[in-house]
Amino acid sequence: MTTDSRARLVEALERFLRDARQVVEEELNRDGSQQPSAEALARSLAELPACLDAGTTARHAAAVSRYIVTDFPIRRRSGKPARKVEPAPDRDTTAIPADSETTEPSGRPLDAKALLSTGVVGALLDRADLDLYAIAEDLAGYLAGPPIDIWDYAILDGSLTIDDPVPVVDGWELITPTARQLRELLLAPATTAYQPARPFDPDDYSGLTMLRRVIPEAVPLAGPDLRWDVLYSLALDRPAHLLWQPLLALSLYENPVLRLWARYQIEPGRRVDKLFDSVDWDIWTPDGVTEIERPMTGVFGLTTDVPMLRRFLTELAPQLARALSKTKAATQLRRCAEHFLMAGAHAHGEGEVLSELNAEAVLHYVIVLEGLLTGESESPGEYTRKVSQRAAVLAGRNDSERLEFQQLVHDAYGTRSKYAHGSAPKKELDLPKLRRVVRRCLLTRLIIGDPAADGPLHTVADRALLSNEVLDRCVLQPFSEFSQRVRGG
Repeated sequence: MTTDSRARLVEALERFLRDARQVVEEELNRDGSQQPSAEALARSLAELPACLDAGTTARHAAAVSRYIVTDFPIRRRSGKPARKVEPAPDRDTTAIPADSETTEPSGRPLDAKALLSTGVVGALLDRADLDLYAIAEDLAGYLAGPPIDIWDYAILDGSLTIDDPVPVVDGWELITPTARQLRELLLAPATTAYQPARPFDPDDYSGLTMLRRVIPEAVPLAGPDLRWDVLYSLALDRPAHLLWQPLLALSLYENPVLRLWARYQIEPGRRVDKLFDSVDWDIWTPDGVTEIERPMTGVFGLTTDVPMLRRFLTELAPQLARALSKTKAATQLRRCAEHFLMAGAHAHGEGEVLSELNAEAVLHYVIVLEGLLTGESESPGEYTRKVSQRAAVLAGRNDSERLEFQQLVHDAYGTRSKYAHGSAPKKELDLPKLRRVVRRCLLTRLIIGDPAADGPLHTVADRALLSNEVLDRCVLQPFSEFSQRVRGG
């Protein structure tokens, strides 16, 4: 949209808003008549000459800015649009006469539905002290663009506080937005408070830990957004699997569980689609009397050194990219990450779950270790001994830890076996400690690679059991160098 076309649109919208305010005042001040419903009033306002004129101006401005809004939000399971609507490449839209008609579906209509959803009718009925220019500016962007990035937002149950975005992996970045920043994401921020169906309350969600990234091929939509990838993951009750890369990267930094709560697709200031929202709520009584409902955050991030987290993710990102560069290794790592996330799906703290879920969580952790530490030609009958020893040598920092971890993983196999055969394990396993072992093995696999310079990961682990030189050179030293860089040494 050129400066002139946008200025004309904002001016036309201001004229309409002034006329609309006058009409609403007359309706509200009419003696002996019942106040019209918001829907009826919206239909009346949409028929005003000033509204029709603003609508025509908006269509022209959208054509100039090439802001194409499609009614066909068909998406594959990958999340990518099936097709993207584009204006004719040979069409000159730099100067469209005021009385001409566009041939492409440009922008959004200024109709009764738009007046209701943007909160314009609600604000007029409330007789609020309105900044008509600010409302017109918001409406201009909503109706006619120009095109802007469309974002994927994922809300987590972390307790981080960060000032600037922290890059994670796969294009995702970590943020903790303020209420003001969230309000600017909502449809027509100047009238957000009067919108009948806000997808979330900015004050409730301010300060929550979130992941976000730009959706490269997303287009502005008019109808409902059908994200088949998200719908499919929800049907399987595994929405976190779609975000396995950033969730794994963050979870490898510290032991507390980090869970996915909600996901939104956002065209800032113009459209917000709630893909799903399962935020847990808690009652807070700051003065011991007043009860305030607020999101129930977890412990991830409570004591996090943010600069160190930033360095950790900077070091980890290329290691993860290297691991995903080969199809077979990428598939194996993804499956391990998915089971790691499933083990924490119903957990809190550092992996604690209800007693009846303890063995199920152990099952997922054992699957991760087997995926990381077994070779294709090995006999399954030896898995208990081999995986226990390999996990211990990769995760333990000294002889005492290695002996402890070997026994822990051996016990996990016993729990897994009883659970798989329908028996009740004699005792619950220490899930936070087992989670720490699995995390360390996952991180070691990314740091030294698989295959490493000295061969497959399971072979390196076997040799490290028998050779202190191999243990130090192939396992401990690379991990120590990685840790030193993360600490800023």
